[in-house]
Amino acid sequence: MNRRGGRAGLLACGAAMAASLALAGCGPTPPSSRSASSAPADSQEAVDRLRSLPYAGAAPFADREGDGVVQADERRSCPGYNLYSIHERCRAELVDARGKLVRAWQLQPSSSWSNVVLLPNGDLLVVGWDASELADQGIADDKRYVARFDWNGKLLWKQMMPAHHDIELQPDGRLLTLTFRRRLIPAMDRSIPVRDDQLTLLDSRGRPERSLSFFDALSPAPEIFPIHRVNPGRAAGPPWTDLFHGNSIQWMRRPDLARRSPLYAESNVLVCFRHQDRIAIIDWATSKVVWAWGWGIVSAPHDAQVLDDGHILLFDNGIARHWSRALEMDPLTGAIVWEYRAANPRDFFSVSRGAAQRLPNGNTLLTDSDHGSAFEVTPAGEVVWRYNCPDRNEHGYRETIVRMKRYPPEFVDRLLAGSG
Repeated sequence: MNRRGGRAGLLACGAAMAASLALAGCGPTPPSSRSASSAPADSQEAVDRLRSLPYAGAAPFADREGDGVVQADERRSCPGYNLYSIHERCRAELVDARGKLVRAWQLQPSSSWSNVVLLPNGDLLVVGWDASELADQGIADDKRYVARFDWNGKLLWKQMMPAHHDIELQPDGRLLTLTFRRRLIPAMDRSIPVRDDQLTLLDSRGRPERSLSFFDALSPAPEIFPIHRVNPGRAAGPPWTDLFHGNSIQWMRRPDLARRSPLYAESNVLVCFRHQDRIAIIDWATSKVVWAWGWGIVSAPHDAQVLDDGHILLFDNGIARHWSRALEMDPLTGAIVWEYRAANPRDFFSVSRGAAQRLPNGNTLLTDSDHGSAFEVTPAGEVVWRYNCPDRNEHGYRETIVRMKRYPPEFVDRLLAGSG
């Protein structure tokens, strides 16, 4: 099911959307008037339990389709090469439209990789973590790292820091990533520490230069971003509260959009917060939040990004309603202008991770992480390409795809030609 343009707004408020209206309401609501009671089906306690579960590296789903590219409409699919990371293999693969492997990167010994990014010169940025010596410790803070590889798979550097989820290259060669620090925030809890996520700017060698606390940026502006309380988790070690769970970042460096609205100012950073059910824009220059959206509309979202026209595309996991979707919204009006969900919504549901990428031909590439799958849909919602991760764990379960991203043929062909 999908909606685009004006028809989206009409249908979103029509009878065909009756079930989801109980979840989201019709149109945006000022943040100050939203409450947890406007969130959907499951109780908040049940949702928090889902949120606190550790991300799985593989899941026991029925395999009905086979491995690699299992569907391809070459006429309607957007051409390109597909980069994805395999969570527990600490491996990234670049495959062509038919699923043929053309490049791979790997680091051993290590434990897990999160998002990976292919740079213009062919280098690969990685956010990952090493195994802890204590099995019940989970991901130890001092085992996390960011790393950079060259096109041929050589490790250029690896910097240990409490990084997680996402990283991106800046025009001057520096890097922006997500990090965190544990801190006691009495306003949240007097005895249990909070994992306070941060934006951290690194130099070109991955060494931290400056960090910006999300709590410090968001808490002074409850009229924009009222912070929703999150129950402490005990997945491993002593309890702590994963208050924000930021999972994607994008620096707005588009002068054309900045001339349209200060919302797109070139000092602004778009961030997605899984545990706050929101996306937000934070001004790096002033350390203040300037805009937020999503409470009562999305549930545990991932991978928000600004499109060329200024709209924002994101993956809405929907853990409170038990089905996922991708949606495109206009931040200047708050309107949802396009949406994809499966014909039977519960056929498409990823509790963790997930990604959406708008492609040059208008199609959208979606990552169904929990099922180790990615697929491409047209604006009308027709699936024209599908890929299933061929790697399995020791139990025979398909390995998780963290995020798949498609790169233009000419971009990768140039790198392949240059490698001799």
